[in-house]
Amino acid sequence: MNDLPDRLRSLSEDPPDGGFAAALHRRLAEAGAPRPLPFWRRLPEMRLLWPALAGATAVAAVLVFGVLRARPAARPREVAAATQLPATKVAMVRVNLSAEVEVADAHIRVELPEGLAFWSDGEELNQRHFEWTQALRAGDNEIPIAVRGLKPGRYRMTVSALIGSERVEDEVLLQVVDG
Repeated sequence: MNDLPDRLRSLSEDPPDGGFAAALHRRLAEAGAPRPLPFWRRLPEMRLLWPALAGATAVAAVLVFGVLRARPAARPREVAAATQLPATKVAMVRVNLSAEVEVADAHIRVELPEGLAFWSDGEELNQRHFEWTQALRAGDNEIPIAVRGLKPGRYRMTVSALIGSERVEDEVLLQVVDG
């Protein structure tokens, strides 16, 4: 068996091809160049693509986490300090409606929950909400609302404005305390 390579080298003639090689060459030439492989089939051959993709992903992750850590955490409204109202006194709650441009007609609605009451001319009003239409100038528009707490607790006064087809809503957290 060790002498097999020497015996193969000693062959002086090529084995006959019987015309097969010529026929194969002719058929391949007629068929033309093969179609290129689709992108997903060439991915394993792109040996530099995978490390580059892994590096880009790592850099993006570091940047995203760095930006998220640099941002201060948003505080939910529940944690925000409530305006305190003594239960025995009337408080003037100043609602600030801020507009980027002048608005001719803004439909405004203020609604109070049970436990709070609107106050006017030294008397409690029976209404739970007020609605009106007014113009808003560009910038801040302060609206004073007299409110009295009937019993201690935390309450949400709802303020909404309808400007054209856009509705804006917000809540004012009020805490009624003894005193």
